[in-house]
Amino acid sequence: MKEKLLYYFYLFLFGGIACLPLRALYVVADGLARLFIHVLHYRRKVVRGNIQRVFPAWSVQQQQQLERDYYRYLADLFVEILKLLHISDRELDQRVEAHGTELVDEYIREGHPVFILMGHYGNWEWAQQMYTHLLQPTTKHQIFRPLRDKAFGRLFDRMRSRFDSQCIPQKAAVRSMLRLRKEEGAFICTFIADQHPNSELMENWTTFLGQDSAYVTGPEEIGRRLDARYVYLDIERPARGFYRMTCRPVKPVEGETFPYMTGYLRQMEASILRQPELWLWSHRRWYLSHEEYLKKKS
Repeated sequence: MKEKLLYYFYLFLFGGIACLPLRALYVVADGLARLFIHVLHYRRKVVRGNIQRVFPAWSVQQQQQLERDYYRYLADLFVEILKLLHISDRELDQRVEAHGTELVDEYIREGHPVFILMGHYGNWEWAQQMYTHLLQPTTKHQIFRPLRDKAFGRLFDRMRSRFDSQCIPQKAAVRSMLRLRKEEGAFICTFIADQHPNSELMENWTTFLGQDSAYVTGPEEIGRRLDARYVYLDIERPARGFYRMTCRPVKPVEGETFPYMTGYLRQMEASILRQPELWLWSHRRWYLSHEEYLKKKS
């Protein structure tokens, strides 16, 4: 009962805010960004540490500029995601420019599951708008980690449901996709795969943004069993409130244990270096080094 009441409170509060036009919401975002930067110092130690690690050759002024740009974008991202509660399909289609969806259609037509790999980069929630440009009929799914706040999780499920996408909890991913492969043949599943793996799953390492990084291997491990095809969703932000999203084949890296996941990270890295403020710098991506992991394991 408490969860239900909290859900309706969130829906009333955030739904009311979402009724504002985006130009008004960006005024809210400007204020929120100043709050992040000057008052809350939201995860500033993590953000600053990550930027310094990735761009050690930059001047202090350049690093601080990226920090400010990141917080401004984080505020924009917050209001853009909320706007999913009250934005027309027409407006969203005008703001999300989709390219390369014929690649996904081709894989589906050939009978393959399609694993779309993306990162916490750009507006990953608006990225599902590209589904409206697909011609081949199929079901759409996404892997997610359930939020601790279940009421807030229900709110996100409501926002995502407008794209006719079904959420699969991470722990049920393998079982669910084996069933989908058996029952449907081809389907689409989206993975946000740039996060740090759980500490017990840090067996595979590569270099990412110049850092020794453990990486997630689940999508490729599952994909091998399903004869899946891998697509990287590249995101660009040409202007505030507008995105260009392009489906590209993942380029495997020869000689790697997981060539497609390593290839995805190379493509993700290129996107981040192109527009670094769009990445989630407040995520603790490198909380444990390879050397620290090996010592801990031994």
